[in-house]
Amino acid sequence: MPAPTALPIWKIHTDILRTLQGGNRLVLVAPTGSGKTTQVPQMLLDAGVAGDKMIVVLQPRRVAARTVAARVASERGGKLGAEVGYQIRFDDHTSVGTRICFVTEGILLRWLQDDRSLSKIGAVVFDEFHERNLLSDVALALVKDLQQSQRPDLVMLVMSATLDAEPVAAYLNQCPILVSEGQSFPVEVGYLPVPDQRPFTVQAAEAVERILYEGEPGDILVFMPGRGEINGTLDALRGLRTQERVACIPLHGELEPQEQDRAFAPNSLRKVIVATNVAETSITIDGIRHVVDSGVARVARYDAERGIGTLLLEPISRASADQRKGRAGRTAPGTCHRLWTSIGHQTREERNTPEIQRSDLAEVVLLLHSLGIQEAATFDWLDKPDPQAVVRAEKLLTMLGALHEGRAELTPVGRQMLRLPMHPRYSRMVIEASQRGCVPDAALCAALVSGRDLLARLDRDDAQMKGLREMFEDSGDSDFITLMRAYDFAKENGFSFERCRSHGINAQVARQVEQTCQQILHAAQQQRLYDRDGGTTAKGDEALLRCLMAGFVDQLAKRRVPGKPECDLTEQRQGQLVRESVVQEAAFFVAGICLIRKTSVWPR
Repeated sequence: MPAPTALPIWKIHTDILRTLQGGNRLVLVAPTGSGKTTQVPQMLLDAGVAGDKMIVVLQPRRVAARTVAARVASERGGKLGAEVGYQIRFDDHTSVGTRICFVTEGILLRWLQDDRSLSKIGAVVFDEFHERNLLSDVALALVKDLQQSQRPDLVMLVMSATLDAEPVAAYLNQCPILVSEGQSFPVEVGYLPVPDQRPFTVQAAEAVERILYEGEPGDILVFMPGRGEINGTLDALRGLRTQERVACIPLHGELEPQEQDRAFAPNSLRKVIVATNVAETSITIDGIRHVVDSGVARVARYDAERGIGTLLLEPISRASADQRKGRAGRTAPGTCHRLWTSIGHQTREERNTPEIQRSDLAEVVLLLHSLGIQEAATFDWLDKPDPQAVVRAEKLLTMLGALHEGRAELTPVGRQMLRLPMHPRYSRMVIEASQRGCVPDAALCAALVSGRDLLARLDRDDAQMKGLREMFEDSGDSDFITLMRAYDFAKENGFSFERCRSHGINAQVARQVEQTCQQILHAAQQQRLYDRDGGTTAKGDEALLRCLMAGFVDQLAKRRVPGKPECDLTEQRQGQLVRESVVQEAAFFVAGICLIRKTSVWPR
């Protein structure tokens, strides 16, 4: 591992400081491996660019914020949480003396609610901005406005390896652009000669086997779209036909921190790390010489027809492919094995679609209203959202009771919702639950639907599993109650993998539900919506069902024919209740989760 000052970014160290000391804005393009994420914040601190105020570095992913902060703290010989710290959702490792703080965008936006002038912050660094996350776009616009109106001393720095710099510089009033060199070691890129229709988990395992067979030194990084594909790849890797022992390690955002750290820790065996795109940017894993890229990722999109957010499996852009390739060849020549053809590569999108053009805007619109910005559609965006998407968000917020009917002003309920770090649907549920004495149950329901599926979908012919599932289906009122019973079973059995699997429960998801539920309860307690040590708890399911209706009031469905699955939803939408649902008789019901099918609705 080279000394930090030997990294390529140091070649333009003087230019960076001169630009920011003579102005207050800069766009920096520095390829993967240049050291921008770890070194630039230290340059700013040591040169006094932020004065006696804090330098905040925005990261698009929690894993990156935590691991990069640990790396920088180590380089400076300090303890994490002292001079260098991080803050992500429900996890704060900072102190009064923190001078460099790595945060996710949502944290900065919440700081803006509490302190409109960001009086304790001297510089804001937008790292990996090419990902164009919704919250990073909002943060950029708000910090730009703050700098122009109140804080000309506030420094803004936008960084990325594959950013189209000119539009961002133009948006920031034609600010300077600097370009740094990347790694000097070549990366040999290989493509499939013809398309391969087999699962890419199998293809990836075979690519790893070829690397090992050819005797190429160095660790291997495999990119997969999600946890399920990671597990499938790890299963396929167990059948490797090689005499070399390797350490197969998963890496994704749903792992516990200590499990994530295994990917970064030294290992006596060659590491084969199978990761989501959390490893695509910011994070440096020492020793990687080879990349195997599935070429796909799960992308969040808002389905306007059904009024729901979806996660779709899509080909990554060419810019993302370059980011992934850049993980190899950091310290020596490397290889990148792409599981698609060279012709297919040319048909991919050049860059990622900005999230603001494909996402549910409810949470962001609520935030903007809290900051006095009532015309979100005409806000100073880098890329403007679809005006209809803003209208839909405001309509949902009005239905949830966060905005006054007929005028774009926050209600008292809306101000309470702002203080809970979750989607407005779930914060509305928790607030309703605080009035009905069932906050723990509402928090559990929010946790159950904010992540991956707890229960596996049933096969039509699996009579044994169907019989086991029925032990959780003791209420025909709601599929949420079924999920709660399944979660209780998992918890009572210590989240045992085997016991959970035998009943169709994902034990790892159940553990994550437990953690998320406790985090929501902690947030509710901080806002005095819940008292762990006192008060009464509602008995029965009636109170909880009313809370669910409050959070999903726009997903009210009416059955067309009694006992049949076809139904009509609000906004002239149509759907079909899936066969797993216990709600088979009710004339009206509320859909908490929708499947991605042309006319399907799946209340859980």
